[in-house]
Amino acid sequence: MAGWGDAQWRLLARDVVVFPEVVAVAAALVDARLVGQVGRQMKGLLRDRAGVEPFAKVLGERLDRPWLATVETAGAPGPLARWVAVTAREQRKPDGAPALRGFKGKWSVRAPHQPVEVGAGLLELAAGSSPADDGGPGEAAAEERSNRQPSGGPGWALRQREAELFADGVERARRHVERFGHLALAHTEKGMVDGFDLGRWLARRRAEAVSLTADQTAQLAQLDPWWNPPWPVGWQRFWHRVRRYAGEHGPVHGGDNLDGLPQGLQTWLRRQILQYEKLHPGQQGLLAELGLTAREVERFRTWPARRRHPGEALAAAQTYAARFGHLAVTGATVIDGIALDAWLSSARRRQRTTGRPTRLGTRLSALDPWWNPPWALSWQRMWWAVHHHLNGLPDGSQWWPDAPGREGAVAWLREQHARASLLPGQQQLVADLTPVAGDGPVWRPRISDQAWHTLADLLPSRPAGDRRYRSEREILEAIIHIARTGRTWPHIPEELGSFATCRITFKRWRADGTLTRICEASLPETDAPWQQQLTAYIDRPGP
Repeated sequence: MAGWGDAQWRLLARDVVVFPEVVAVAAALVDARLVGQVGRQMKGLLRDRAGVEPFAKVLGERLDRPWLATVETAGAPGPLARWVAVTAREQRKPDGAPALRGFKGKWSVRAPHQPVEVGAGLLELAAGSSPADDGGPGEAAAEERSNRQPSGGPGWALRQREAELFADGVERARRHVERFGHLALAHTEKGMVDGFDLGRWLARRRAEAVSLTADQTAQLAQLDPWWNPPWPVGWQRFWHRVRRYAGEHGPVHGGDNLDGLPQGLQTWLRRQILQYEKLHPGQQGLLAELGLTAREVERFRTWPARRRHPGEALAAAQTYAARFGHLAVTGATVIDGIALDAWLSSARRRQRTTGRPTRLGTRLSALDPWWNPPWALSWQRMWWAVHHHLNGLPDGSQWWPDAPGREGAVAWLREQHARASLLPGQQQLVADLTPVAGDGPVWRPRISDQAWHTLADLLPSRPAGDRRYRSEREILEAIIHIARTGRTWPHIPEELGSFATCRITFKRWRADGTLTRICEASLPETDAPWQQQLTAYIDRPGP
């Protein structure tokens, strides 16, 4: 290294500092997990420069090199933006396709981001040039080589060729816009225009949007402001179809149920109305250009005789399942104007008729695996009640209005366990819950001694000739047990004796107002739960 001049030492010092930084960044970029993540997020977050900038910032923080974001966002899109664009494009290629190489590869660095003195410096080192800090042969040779370079600098010819190809693509895009009014072309053979694959050319420009200059982006935006929308291009293409129809027949609106539109356009517009709140604000603005404003969407949803989209019923089923944790709907249930019980019954019939899971059935099974059981829905609904009592309600769920209490649910489970041989299809469901329920007694006294002192004075005297040996307290306990568990009279626990006397006494006490006085009596707080349950039970018609 004897005889080196300032140019060689500056080059060496720069490489000593820069090379370890380049290796650290490159090591992170070859990580397969990062490559896969970029491929997934390119559809949204990393599709424009606003998405690459936070990506560069986060990567710099993880590598403890905060300068990375500064370098990337200074001026035109930097090398990291190109790496992101090419990596995402490679992720969309079929497996086994060769990776892009050379100036098209993700490791290439455009001329504006290459150190200008690299080429000259390496040539000087290879030639073993002499020192001459004061203008020796080494610097003179470098100056001579510099004078022989094209006036555009390194990569000038390549940049010129890229500019020519881009200008040719823009011209073809302009002719297509003059004819059809948009640039939402398909990425297939339908995107061929006069032998030129304009659809594929535009798809590549979208994938490399972060690498386009401001002037190039402006040229495309001038042809079609939504040439690179943040939603699928297919959506934009269908929107143009509806716009052509609206231009010929007038704007669409929600007050006529979209009648008169071609079936395909009706289906598409109904889907947009169904998910209107989830659409991008830009999409909502484009729908407003068709006449379908937020007000018209509301008119459509409240139109009394409109046909409902199947997706609306599925959304109602999702709402019910999220609220109660199952789809065992047994009574009249209306959600957002959808008769969910009737709709689910129809879906069950269709699946049983086909003899195989339908596409709708598959989606309902994801909400509730037992939405279409081969046994009574009331049994399945009770099973879900037991399941939730023993395992806890799912997050965000709540009890449905007629859900049984824990005591009634556990009593029902033990009854099913006793008759498991008669339930061949449900044996496994019962077996899954029986160990969780435990083996404790079903019945326990509920009336406190202090409450009984008050209640004893409210009970009528026994009729003449009544020779039963059971006390009124025992009979009242049996009545409270039935009210608490919701079971039928024959299922009174053995500890409370025969059910016939209890049922007869219950009917007499309800008729003469005795049970009403018991429910209205002032009792200790520990007796309040069974009082409330008994009040609800005696108000039921004909229990």
